Amino acid sequence: MFPVDDERNTAMPALARFIRNTPVPDLRNYFVFREVDFPESMNWDEETNNVTKPLLRIVNELSDIEQARLRLDAERIDRMSDEIGQRAILALAPDRDLIVSLENAYARTLWLFINEPDLFRRAEEACFVDHARRGRTWDGFSGPKELAVSETPENMAALAEKVRGHFREGEKIKVDVFKRVRPGLDGEEYELVQVTIYREGLPNSFLVFEGDELERLVHKPVFEIALTYEPDNGVIEVIAKEKAGRAELAKIFAETLLEQKISGERIPLRHYDLSGLARPHDFPTDPEDGIESVVIRMLKLNPMDGSAFVTIEPRGESGETIYEASRRLFSERDPFANDYGVVRARISIRFRSDSVNPRGKTLTFNLSGPNGCDLKGKTEKERLIGEKYLVRWGLAEDL
Repeated sequence: MFPVDDERNTAMPALARFIRNTPVPDLRNYFVFREVDFPESMNWDEETNNVTKPLLRIVNELSDIEQARLRLDAERIDRMSDEIGQRAILALAPDRDLIVSLENAYARTLWLFINEPDLFRRAEEACFVDHARRGRTWDGFSGPKELAVSETPENMAALAEKVRGHFREGEKIKVDVFKRVRPGLDGEEYELVQVTIYREGLPNSFLVFEGDELERLVHKPVFEIALTYEPDNGVIEVIAKEKAGRAELAKIFAETLLEQKISGERIPLRHYDLSGLARPHDFPTDPEDGIESVVIRMLKLNPMDGSAFVTIEPRGESGETIYEASRRLFSERDPFANDYGVVRARISIRFRSDSVNPRGKTLTFNLSGPNGCDLKGKTEKERLIGEKYLVRWGLAEDL
């Protein structure tokens, strides 16, 4: 469970990025929407650079409250401008053709933000879940296949009541259920149902100024839980902070909205075998995938007796492979020549430039045995590496 606001904070530059990257006509619509007054001298028909600079100066002269409101909007819009956010927006937009026709990611995001605020919030929730998948707040469970998710008032009330009883904190609970699609590791889109649960936490307080005096403001924070159900395979995924409670939340969802009981069995994990990296390793690729280079950036090793760890991480500018650096540093004590096992690896993959990334893109990720990987399959390139190449390179297998 997450405090709704605290988990998604970004830095102040989001407002400047929003202004610099949003087409001028869309910016003007936004400031009209927010009822921000501009001097008559403001010329919205100028070239983009001639508009953004004076606009930034004007925004800096607004009151603290006005700036804070614009900054919070900009942070929400900026978060949705990446590949995962755009995928969520396209999946939930009421008029996909209209959204696709807009100039760039910021224009598409802003349109949904202004015109369909409820759908925009759902897109945020979808993006939030997809970012969190296979991370520290995620678990997946086996469930029944091909069932409809019930949204009857009775079933929704039963879900809310069981969640309330599970946490035994606040009284108020709001449940939002919606359908969307998500690409699998094979690149195909799969239908799923997402359930977002907002629950009231225990009262908390913090200091605020009331005039010139300090006062303590009491509030009840809102925490968020997200679940998804994929009918094709029956997988129930849970995003919640406390790992111990995720299986119970999956059971509550299945019992109330699927009307089926489940055991709470976690889905099989992918197994990573790093033993092949204990010697120089080939990384064959197909030309059509646009991979320019694959480099091992770091290896963490331990001896057979497990008495210590050795981490080898050559400086990027040295030009040495990790094996050359190890031989130079350790000579006859080279861990790779003395049966040290690889327990962790960091790999960088450089992609050539394409229409999505004109300057190319570098994807860096970590692997650790037996089940650790921070490559989450969120983007097309991550799915390519996760599904195709880790298996081809002998580094992964599905149990």
